[in-house]
Amino acid sequence: MMRQMPVSWGNFSAPFLDEVSAHLRGKRVLEVFAGNGLLAKGLTERGVDIRSTSLFSGIDGHDQGMHFPVEKIEASDAVDRYGPWADALLMSWPPANEAAAKCVVRWGKDRDVIFIGEMTRPELGFAGLGGCGSDLLFANTSVHHRFLSYVGRGFLDVAVSLRMIE
Repeated sequence: MMRQMPVSWGNFSAPFLDEVSAHLRGKRVLEVFAGNGLLAKGLTERGVDIRSTSLFSGIDGHDQGMHFPVEKIEASDAVDRYGPWADALLMSWPPANEAAAKCVVRWGKDRDVIFIGEMTRPELGFAGLGGCGSDLLFANTSVHHRFLSYVGRGFLDVAVSLRMIE
């Protein structure tokens, strides 16, 4: 019998999960775009207090089984509802539209946003267009921290902590 691998766009290796959980130690985390909850499961196993939310898109693997309880709610509504409770916002492979930018604006300045996915690199022209977030997201944030243990699946795939810029 062939064992099916968990569906994930991110590369959630043990060293990466260890590094992120150390970064989030003692913080309450709101995860948006959580999909099947695979990332939340790995972080919870390492002691992270996390609330996961998603709209369950057709490409997030939720139809092949859930790994963690995920509440069905639109991302910006989740930020409005749980933002006062949370200390950090987590998003892994958000859709390539304005939803992630809207979340970050509602999240506010001087607050951690852990972003995992393809980050657009305008200096590369067409080759630098990422498949996550939007130009608005990256134009209004700056990298605060890089997770060095993350091994992306392509040259645009990163794991970073973002903050809104003035």
